[in-house]
This record gives sequence, structure tokens and C-alpha cells, in this order.
Amino acid sequence: MLTQRQCLSCFVDDISQAAEVLCGSEPAREEIMRLCLRRLSETLDFSLPPSYHITGLHRLVKEFLGLQVPFCERRKRLNEIGMEIADQVRYEGRELFGLARFRHFAVWALAGNSLDSRSAGTGYAFCPEGMREYLSSYLTRGLAVDQFDLLFEKIQGAKRVLYIHDNVGEVALDAAFIEEIKRSSGPVISALRGGAITSDATYEDGLAIGLHEISDRMILAGPDTLGISFQEMSAELAEELRQASFILAKGQANYYVLSEYRSQIQGEVFLLFSTKCDPVATHFGLRGKHLLATFLS
Repeated sequence: MLTQRQCLSCFVDDISQAAEVLCGSEPAREEIMRLCLRRLSETLDFSLPPSYHITGLHRLVKEFLGLQVPFCERRKRLNEIGMEIADQVRYEGRELFGLARFRHFAVWALAGNSLDSRSAGTGYAFCPEGMREYLSSYLTRGLAVDQFDLLFEKIQGAKRVLYIHDNVGEVALDAAFIEEIKRSSGPVISALRGGAITSDATYEDGLAIGLHEISDRMILAGPDTLGISFQEMSAELAEELRQASFILAKGQANYYVLSEYRSQIQGEVFLLFSTKCDPVATHFGLRGKHLLATFLS
């Protein structure tokens, strides 16, 4: 999906809310907005996915504030609570078998995508301690598109699975799901970002939650991009996109990119994400925020 006019208000709102949390003074917040609006006016390109522009703006914020890891304490706490919830999910699934067991872990991994702490998700003021209750409320609403049964059938015996992660906290639930995937598939490769940006999970986050002990291999998807980027992807990610028979991708930002460059990917692509806006939801005949588990044609 390419940038649309409706995306612009989200860009501005996201940076404004991030500045509210990260900056200690109003003059600094105002300067960030001036810098970001100037940058956007100079670089806005409707032939690029929205995530490319959001990445550029958040990099500008990081540079202005001298931050390598924005929201550092929040990110750490989300990972800690994510691991606690993942352990509960494992315990609850211990006596399940077959499709029921697969769906149990898959649905919780999908629900975790609703934890995006940007303004388009839960918001920058989100309290990490409310994670379990928040995820449960999403599960109660159910899925707007649910192809997990078909995924269960088709992933049996998959030769190589590339799992593209999204957010901190959520990545711990991904790890529990990967354990289940590996019961019936070949190796699973986890792709994480090489630098921190908003709430996206990094290679270091993978190490912190023990993902390196669960996935067969962890790779850098690229630098500090929001979702993956076909312009800045690592050689490792490019190679895995060529080799993987199955690609499981989390998050709306990864949907932007994979839907736009689908013709360049040979393997089957399965999306697990929560829609954050109408421009995305309308692609699936919906409006508003919904959980989706669907193959990308």
C-alpha cells in the first residue's frame, strides 16, 4: 500500500504525541514539529509506503533529542510483561492438541499486535501493566478475517519459514507461537530491526526475551526502520525472502511494504495484524480497528 492523503494527519499526530512524551519542554516540542513538517514537505512521495515517511520523521526526532533508544524504559517493561503473558499462554495451551493448540498460540500472537504503543495503536500513554486485560478485550471481539485453519493446513511441512516481527512485548507472544509452528514445519527464521524506532522490536529485544533460543536463526531485517523496508533491507533479509517457502508477517507497517512488493516474493505470505486506520481496513472491506489473519494474494 502506498501513501495516501489520509496518512498525512496520522504522521503529524504520531510525531506530536511522541514529542509530548519525549520532550521536557514546550519549546522543544514545537521545534520538533517545525523540523518534521519541513522535512515532510521536502520529502513527501505518494509512490512510497507510509512507513517510509514515518521512519524518516522518527529518525529526525531521535537525532534532535540525541536518543538511540526512544521510550527505553517502556520498551523494557513491555518485554518483561510480554514474557509473563507468554508463559501464561503456554500454560493454558499445555493440554490442547492439533488445530485447537495451533489456534490458541496463533490468536494470542495476533492479539499482541494490538499493543503498538504509537498513536495509531494504543497510544504513547499506554500503561504496560494493562497488557493482559487489553489483549483479552481484543480476543473477545474476535477476528474480522480468520484464515488460521487454512494456515494450519498449509504450513505443515513448510521447508523454511520467515517470521517478520513487529513490536516489543508482542515479540514474546511470537516466540510462543514459533515454538508451536516448529512442531510441524522446517526451520523458522526471525527477522528483527537493527535499531530502535518507536515500538518496533530489535535484535536486542529478541535476545532479551530469549527468541534466539527458540527460532533457528535471528537476522537483522535492516536498520531502524518502522517495519521492513525494501530500500534499506539487509542482505540477510533479501536472501530469506528469496528462500522462504512461507513468510509470516506481523503488523500494519509490514503489510504496507509486502502488499506493495508482493510480486517480488515467491513464497506464500500470511499477515497477522491489527488495522489501525480506514485506508488499510477498506482493503479488506472493513472500517476501523480489527484483527486480521489472512493470506496475502
